[in-house]
Amino acid sequence: MKKLWLPVLAVLLLLAACGTEKEQVKDEESKQDVAANEAEVKDKSVQVASLVDPRLQEPKEDTVCEMCNMKVYMKDEEMGEFSTQAIKEDGTIAFYDDIGCLVNAEVANEEKNEKFVRDYITKDWTKVDDVTIVKTDLKSPMNWGYIYFINKADADKYIADNPNAHVEELQKIKDEALERRKKKMQEKAEKEANGESDSMHMEEMNQDSQGHSH
Repeated sequence: MKKLWLPVLAVLLLLAACGTEKEQVKDEESKQDVAANEAEVKDKSVQVASLVDPRLQEPKEDTVCEMCNMKVYMKDEEMGEFSTQAIKEDGTIAFYDDIGCLVNAEVANEEKNEKFVRDYITKDWTKVDDVTIVKTDLKSPMNWGYIYFINKADADKYIADNPNAHVEELQKIKDEALERRKKKMQEKAEKEANGESDSMHMEEMNQDSQGHSH
């Protein structure tokens, strides 16, 4: 009887070992699937971020910023990477020469806009909420110096190559833009009180003209 059980026991042990091995293989395949899915999701997020909204337009040679009336640079022009645009609630398009004007337009006009910037690598339009914003030493039209990356790896590489550059949050840019605007509005009010007629836009033009010079 004992001799009969030995081969049965051997078979059971073999089956158990096979089952364990299959479970390990299954577990490994599951981990690979998860990793592949995560990579796919990341890739899709980049693709979604870079999709062009059919309502978006391109600035023309004579396009000027809605806020400061300065030139909005076209895609292939020097400083074209700093140009921004907004789609307003009524569907109209507004262009801006730099991000400060883009975010301040909502405050000045009491509106909520869909805001778009250019990817630094491709120069394609993308939502400002979908990019990594990098503060740089580059000269932008209104001296803000921000550039934008759809792919965070591109932003990381830029920062690695430019030690003075760093990632910035959109909210901080909004806060700083609002402070700049308040200061200019106060200066404008004081000048008007003193009988001076210089407009806020002229002040911005004089103060930031170096940013527009090549």
